[in-house]
Amino acid sequence: MLKQHSQWMITALAVADAVAIAVAWLVSYWVRFSWLPAEKGIPALGDKFLPMLPLVVVAHLIIFYRVGLYRPRRAEWLVRETRDVIKAFVVAVVVVVLIDYALPASNKISRQFVATYAVIGTICFAAFRGTVRVVLNVLRRRGWNQRYAAIVGSGRNAQRLMHALERNSWAGVHVAYFVDDADVSGRTQLRDVPVHGPLDALRTIVEANPVDSVFIALPTERAHRTRDVIHGLETCTADVRLVPQIDPAHTMRPNVSQLDGVPILSLRQTPLYGWNAVVKRAFDVIVGLVCLLIAAIPMIVIAALVKLTSSGPVFYRQRRMGLDGSEFEMIKFRTMRTDAEQETGPVMAVRDDPRRTSIGGFLRRTSLDELPQLFNVLRGEMSLVGPRPERPELIEQFKDEIPRYMLRHKMKAGMTGYAQIKGLRGADTSLRKRIQHDVHYIRNWSLLLDIRILLQTVFGVWFSRHET
Repeated sequence: MLKQHSQWMITALAVADAVAIAVAWLVSYWVRFSWLPAEKGIPALGDKFLPMLPLVVVAHLIIFYRVGLYRPRRAEWLVRETRDVIKAFVVAVVVVVLIDYALPASNKISRQFVATYAVIGTICFAAFRGTVRVVLNVLRRRGWNQRYAAIVGSGRNAQRLMHALERNSWAGVHVAYFVDDADVSGRTQLRDVPVHGPLDALRTIVEANPVDSVFIALPTERAHRTRDVIHGLETCTADVRLVPQIDPAHTMRPNVSQLDGVPILSLRQTPLYGWNAVVKRAFDVIVGLVCLLIAAIPMIVIAALVKLTSSGPVFYRQRRMGLDGSEFEMIKFRTMRTDAEQETGPVMAVRDDPRRTSIGGFLRRTSLDELPQLFNVLRGEMSLVGPRPERPELIEQFKDEIPRYMLRHKMKAGMTGYAQIKGLRGADTSLRKRIQHDVHYIRNWSLLLDIRILLQTVFGVWFSRHET
């Protein structure tokens, strides 16, 4: 039997949400007037709060529906759904405030109660939805509430999709069969999954073997068949999804968006957009200021030692490349002679570099020469965590020699990075491995990852004996 997106499950979820909202509302009343002081007395639950509850529940459900909390989310990660749930609940709380303002003065509720509900309600509802999602995922892994899919194509792209669906069994999508031409697939089964054909008979095959979704995963050299495939599925009630064949090595946080109805697939997108950019910048400014205050006196001492032990400026300014290829002047304490590159030109520093000053070796071993980069962080040119910046002259050489080198510039350059905590610091380490770690960091960026890298830098890397 063809499994449609179950309306009864959506209805049940909406009813459960309504109950959760009502419970959060009542718990907030109990916390506010039982645990916290009420200078004007305790209002009766039935005077204001119960009469307002139906309107609050309806407002919440409308907002949840509008932001997409009732669309199928089985193919999304729990973290993303929880983020959307919290955003939706925050908007709903704002609507509650607006409803309260619209009521007569005698029926208004206290601001303290609204604040209590905002905190308790958001936490409880996010926990409730998270629990529902976890339970559903466990049940789907055990075979309950499965959706069935057909994959058009049987090549590497189609097999990669099948492996992805198998690895993410929590999504509850089971591959029922493949559809391909016999002269291409050359088989009747693929990993115990039937292969039907030919493609020209796709409509008949799907009608005889109903599924919930059809994934079009044809290889690039046969992409011209996509139009015919879609045309053959016009009378099919299943969801139709297109899976383009793109080498994951050449993508960076891919994303699909629409512009005036035109779908656009972004292959290389920086994670620093929207709230992500705001959060990372706020983290850099706050933590950067704290670090600068802590390091102020040591920096004054280091500046004096640099000035006393060698002639020339205290700081060394050098052009580096950062986010999206923009250049900036990176600031460091000077650790080499002022004429260090007069004969060699721009070259990467090496361990035991003979061009160092008397104190330069110590500063480089302890990475104390990089403390002035805190000013770059506060100016927005760098971040506390990110790929280490390189000189434009050297990038011109590396970008043609090392695959995916330029992908590392989809994130702000950092004072420390994922490659550094993995021991890849200095010119004597593999540049290719450093790039691999930088790309891994950008693809998996989160604020928690930044915090982890900073802590590991301070406690595990900062005083290592490698030079950078």
